[in-house]
Amino acid sequence: MNQPFKAMLPTWGRAIGLLCMIMIFAAVLWLVWTGNLNIRYTADREEVIPIWHSMLPAFLGIVLIRMIPYKSQDPMYLQQTEKKHLVVQSIILLLSGVLFTVSLIMIDQQGLHFQLYYLTFKLTTLLFIPLILLLIYRKITGGQPEIISAKPRSGSHVIAPLIVIVIWGYLKFYSPIAQPEGAIEATDLTALFLLVLIGFMINSVLEEVFYRVWLQTRLEALLGRWSAILLVSILWSIWHVAIQGSGQWDIDVATVIANHGVTGLFLGYLWARYRRVWVIILIHGLMNASPHFLLQILLQ
Repeated sequence: MNQPFKAMLPTWGRAIGLLCMIMIFAAVLWLVWTGNLNIRYTADREEVIPIWHSMLPAFLGIVLIRMIPYKSQDPMYLQQTEKKHLVVQSIILLLSGVLFTVSLIMIDQQGLHFQLYYLTFKLTTLLFIPLILLLIYRKITGGQPEIISAKPRSGSHVIAPLIVIVIWGYLKFYSPIAQPEGAIEATDLTALFLLVLIGFMINSVLEEVFYRVWLQTRLEALLGRWSAILLVSILWSIWHVAIQGSGQWDIDVATVIANHGVTGLFLGYLWARYRRVWVIILIHGLMNASPHFLLQILLQ
C-alpha cells in the first residue's frame, strides 16, 4: 500500500506556490491590460496567435489528466532521502537553471554566435554542471541512483497518457484554435533531418530531464506537487525571453510566463501524474516540431 505523500517543507511550498500563481495571473492580466492579446508562439516565426489559443490546450490537457482514472505509480524514493541532501541538490539544480537563463539574456541574441553560445550554455548549465555535481554528491552521501521513469504495471499505464497525447495533439495542431503552420522550402533532406534530431535532443530531451525529471521531482518531495510544478514552470518559461523577446521587457516576460509558463504546468502535471519520461519528451518534441512539419519533411 502506498504511503501518503507529505512534503518536507509544506509552509515554504504553500508560499512559493502562491507566489508563482500570482506571477502567472499577473502576467496574463498585464497582457490583457496593455492590449497584447496576440503573442509570438515560437522562436522560428514572427507570426502571432491569440494568447487563449496557446493556453487552452494546456488547461484542457490538465483537466483531461485529472479526469482519466489512473492509479499512480509514483516512486517516492526521494522521500527516503534526508531533507538536507534534497535541499542541497535542489539548490544546485535551481542555480544551474538560473545561470542558464541569465547567460542567455546577457549576450547578443542575434546571429550564429548566439546559436553557438546557446548550445554551449545549455549543455554546460543543464547537463554537465548538474550531472557532475549530483554524481559527486551521490558518491559522497551514498545516495540512490536516479529513477528516470516508472515501469508500467499494466496496459492502462500506457493507454492513459496516450489518450492525453492524442486529444492534446488534436487541440494543439488540428482544431479551430490550432497554431498556423508554414511551408518548408526545398532544402537538403539529410541536413534538415539532422537539425530536427539535434534540436530534439538538445531541447526536448535535455530540458525535460533537467527541469521535470531532476528538478521538479526533488522539489515535489520538498515543497509539494503543485508548488514544484508552478516553480519549475516559471523557471522554464523565463529563459525563452532570450529567443522570443522583442525588447519590451515587461511584455516579453509576461508573454513567456503566460505562454510557456502555462504549458509548463501541463508538462509538469504529466510528469507528476504518470512518471513517464517518454510522454513529456514526446509532447515537448511535438511542440518544437509539429506533426505538420514532420510530415512535410517525410514528403520532401
